[in-house]
This record gives sequence, structure tokens and C-alpha cells, in this order.
Amino acid sequence: MTINKDTSFLKYEVVGDPAFAVVKITIDNPGQKVRAEGGAMVYMDGHVNMETKSAGGVMRGLKRKFSGESMFQNFFSISDGSPPGVVAFAHGAPGDIVHLHLKQGEEWVLSRDAYICGTTSIGVTSKFGGFKGVLGGEGLMLTKIMAEADGDVWIGGYGYVERHELEPGQEFVVDNGVMMAYQAGIEHKVSKVGGRKSFMLGGEGVVIRYTGPGVVYTQNREIGLLAALLLPHLPVTRGS
Repeated sequence: MTINKDTSFLKYEVVGDPAFAVVKITIDNPGQKVRAEGGAMVYMDGHVNMETKSAGGVMRGLKRKFSGESMFQNFFSISDGSPPGVVAFAHGAPGDIVHLHLKQGEEWVLSRDAYICGTTSIGVTSKFGGFKGVLGGEGLMLTKIMAEADGDVWIGGYGYVERHELEPGQEFVVDNGVMMAYQAGIEHKVSKVGGRKSFMLGGEGVVIRYTGPGVVYTQNREIGLLAALLLPHLPVTRGS
């Protein structure tokens, strides 16, 4: 169990980490509100209120949909006079959960489906990931989060999650499929590694090359590879 020791507007603790992490967030007063992806809530106290809507309007909801997130999101709060309420959230894939405390104006880029929940001061939209991202398994669009005011966000990864803090000028290469999150301002480019044969047959190919300073998070499993492993074992439906 990991209990929060960092800066956060909300009390929280992470349990079940690092393989099957769940974040338990306590809402202390009616002025606090947590926004979460559809399906991310595991359980909550009975007096916690939940409202479903498209945050930021229909257009922003559509942009989230293109990046792999939910068009509609759930908002959790408590009523006046209610005691504190606990809501638990989890990522869709087995793995760890990371908390980020963002200052106003701070932006991060996330892999598809990494966003779990956060305060309402954190906007969630999409970012063009480049056509090479499609070949690398991440898809055409990525998720972008931006702090409209100071706030908190919790993101999830598939497998073991690792933080990499790059020094100025330090180069760091990440397989496109295991990128989890990075600071939006860090210098980076998407490229292929090795020759044509490596690209087509070697199981690698598309990478992201970062140059510090900045912070990058990686996950050590790729959901696309899991899908490829399971595909031959799935039943085939044949037409009559």
C-alpha cells in the first residue's frame, strides 16, 4: 500500500500496487469534486453523488473519444452536511497508478487510456500523435491534460511503471508502445530504429527519442502485444 506523501488537494492512498493498483480518494467537503473516466470507478460510499456529463462540451468530448478516452465522464461529490466520502478508481489494465500534482498552465501527454481521474481543474483533450504512432501501436491520437488551475490527476499503466527524470541534454529512447506519459514541453521526436528489416520483422521499430530536461513515465507491458498473443486463441465465428 502506498499512502500519499506528496502535494495533493485531495486525501488519497494507493492499494494493491504495483500489479493491481486501486486509488482511494477521500472527498472532504462539498466544494471538492473528482472527474473520472467512464468505467474507472470500482466502489464508493453510498452518500457520494455521481453525475455523468460531457466535460467541456460536446466538441471536447469528441476529441477525448478520438484519443481513446470516454466522451462522457463521471463527476463525484458530496452534498452539504454529508460526512467525507471515499471513491475508489482503477485502471483498465493490471498495473500501477501514478499521482501527478500539476501547477496552473502545466501540460502532459499521456498514452491512450492512461487517464483515470483527477480534479475538475485538469482539462482532458486529445493530441495528434503522428502517423508513425499508428505503426507503433499507440494510435493516431494521444491524450493531453492541462492544468487550468493547480490540481491533481491519477494515471494508470499496464505493468510496472517507472519514472525517468532527464537532465539537460540527456537523450532517452522509448519504445512507442510502452510510453505512458511525458511533460508536454520536453523535446522529442518519433522515429524508427534500425533498418527496414528490423522495422518489418524485428518486433521493434517505432520509438520516441526524448532530449532532457524533462520527465517521462514508461510502462513495461504493451496492451497491443497482449491482444496479439490472445487473438489466435479466440473462437472464430463462422457464417452459416
